[in-house]
This record gives sequence, C-alpha cells and structure tokens, in this order.
Amino acid sequence: MWLDTFMPRQCKLCGCRLAEDEQTLCLACSRKLPLTDDYLSPYDNNTARLLWGRMPVERATALTYYYPESFCALLMYKLKYGSQPDIGEWLGAYMANSFMPYALFDDIDIIVPLPIHKRRERERGYNQSHEIARGIGDISNIKVCNNIVERSRYTMSQTKLTHADRTKNVENAFTLLRPDAIEGRHVLLVDDIITTGATIAACANVLAEAEDVKISVMTVGRTHNL
Repeated sequence: MWLDTFMPRQCKLCGCRLAEDEQTLCLACSRKLPLTDDYLSPYDNNTARLLWGRMPVERATALTYYYPESFCALLMYKLKYGSQPDIGEWLGAYMANSFMPYALFDDIDIIVPLPIHKRRERERGYNQSHEIARGIGDISNIKVCNNIVERSRYTMSQTKLTHADRTKNVENAFTLLRPDAIEGRHVLLVDDIITTGATIAACANVLAEAEDVKISVMTVGRTHNL
C-alpha cells in the first residue's frame, strides 16, 4: 500500500512495522497472547463455572488469560484508555476467527455488547465492548445490537472492589430496553474482561427478563487466578 511506504503501520505492542497482511498486531505478538482452552468445553470451563448459579448461562468463553503486565493487559489498557478502538475490533475478529471452527456461533441470533454508562462513553469516546462485538460480527455475520440493554446507573470502577462490593456496586445498574428483540433468541453477551463475573451476571439477569431467551458469554480476557 502507498501509505505503508510513507506512513508505515506499527504493531500496537512491539512497535515493529506491520506486514501488508497484518492488522493491529504483528504475527509474533499475536502468537504471544496467553490463550485459554475454554473453546474446547464451552459449557463447562472456568469461565462458565464462574457464572453458574448467578445467571442463566448456556456457554461461556474467554479468549486469553488476563494478568498484570501480560500482553492482554497492555492491549486492554490501550483499548480502554488510549483512544484506540481499532484494538477492540481486531480482538473481536481474532476471537471470531479462532472460535468459528468450534461452532461457537452456530446458533447465536444476536450479539449484545455489555453497555457502559453514557457518561463514561462520552469520556472514552466509545464503548470498548461494542468495538469487540463489531469485530466478532464482521467475521460471523451476526447482527450486533447496542440498544437492547443500557447501563442506566453510573457506578464506580470495579477494579479495586472486593467480590461482595463488586456485586453490590452493579445492583440495578442495567435496564432492559427491548425485550421483544431478544424473545425466543440466543444472545451472545460480549465484554472485555471477566474478573468476578459480577457485572456480566448483573447485565445477563436483566436480559433474562425477556421471555424464552438464551444467553451465552464471550470475553477477551479472564483473570488468570480463576
């Protein structure tokens, strides 16, 4: 490409020049992502077990392990705080390409990104989970809808809260806007990181207010000690 000659694209992690067929990350860095094996047993794995008894979950899959100073953590930081939404879209596409051979999208009807509060979205400029969902949708050809549920209550960051405080922090934080759009359908709820599962469970339980809905969960990262 002409632009690559004069304005070469760089890997978001190592800074090296990207090859023509590479996007966002170089091949060497993408191979260093600490991948989980959730996709081999999507109904029963550490991510799914984290949600059992807390929400009606069909399948749950995280792409990578997430721990401080990992490549996943650095990518997430740049995505959430570095005004680089393209990272989210790349991660979503990477997930979709990785999971498509395992039929994880075969019966999914609609993709719903976990919403953030409008105030936080204005500050950030975008919802990182929506960017991830877009990447998944582009590869899977499944419709992404960001107007099904909203984050109706502004909450403090979950990062430094205890497990119990995380759950309390997100109580009544979500509102279902369009139950008719997901009635009788299988929803894939997409988020960036799952730590205790409190936020995802809170949102999923609101989605479950729709009649005869099935809910699966997919995230980029899962805290390593789970």
